[in-house]
Amino acid sequence: MKVVFDNIIYTLQRFGGISVVWNELLSRARKDKDLQVSELDYVNRMKPRLMERYRFPDYKAETPAIFHSSYFRVLPQKGVFNVTTVHDLTYHFYRRGLPKAVHLWEEERALRFSEAVVCISENTKRDLLHFYPWYPEEKITIAYNGVSDAFYPMKSAEKKGFLLFVGNSTAEYKRYDVAQAVSRLTGIELVTASNVTREELNQLYNEALCLLYPSDYEGFGLPVLEAQKAGCPVIAQRASSIPEVIGPNGLMVAHSTPERMAEEMAEIVRELQSRPTTDIVADGIENAKRFSWDKSYEQVKKVYENIYYHHYL
Repeated sequence: MKVVFDNIIYTLQRFGGISVVWNELLSRARKDKDLQVSELDYVNRMKPRLMERYRFPDYKAETPAIFHSSYFRVLPQKGVFNVTTVHDLTYHFYRRGLPKAVHLWEEERALRFSEAVVCISENTKRDLLHFYPWYPEEKITIAYNGVSDAFYPMKSAEKKGFLLFVGNSTAEYKRYDVAQAVSRLTGIELVTASNVTREELNQLYNEALCLLYPSDYEGFGLPVLEAQKAGCPVIAQRASSIPEVIGPNGLMVAHSTPERMAEEMAEIVRELQSRPTTDIVADGIENAKRFSWDKSYEQVKKVYENIYYHHYL
């Protein structure tokens, strides 16, 4: 099977969550002998045009082929079948004005050209069908994200007992204000991590008392799994995709006012301070085993195979 991977995401971000997902997909596809891989590489080989991310690629594929973009682009060429990954529907809920209008135009165009869609959680699929009820549900596949082996309990790590927040602290829906309030209520230092290496992040997970994840909305919530795999307890808001990811024994608070959520999280933090967390850590490590990048890749590969066999065999 010929598959063209559009690496446009790397012109937008190098270390964000979507880049992590794309890195894992690409690394496996490149080694897969069943695939003939081509890449549109705008970082090392191709010079991006003005507004490249919003334009159809200047590329002619050798057909038949599958075109899979890292961020809402399609190749409208006969004999090419487009696959789109939808990570979340954040722009529908939390953006306004021109940025929202442009993104939704780009998003809808990609869906209209797509032979198949990959969603990274059941919640993302539900949101997609809510905003685009015309898209055929049978063409949507759920491929959960995995979690890297770079995250693990470090025997040599010293527990420093701080609260950890991972993500964009300026995005309102991430509820950094709740994490700050928990810190004030408990008197425990809050450490914020963004744009750090996986090695640095694993160190932080190992040193922290717990990860605070009060986000109102996530397409998946990768830090939850990373923390669990590293042996770090997680306290999250019961919202969007988090119940799918954190597992049945996860520590969650219900959506409420920021003040109420902070109080409930602070109460759980105090409990973590007052008793051994061995069972919570063990539950988290076991839950993280449900997710792997190899499994995620195999689910995406099945999407390619279904398209190819449906049209050409």
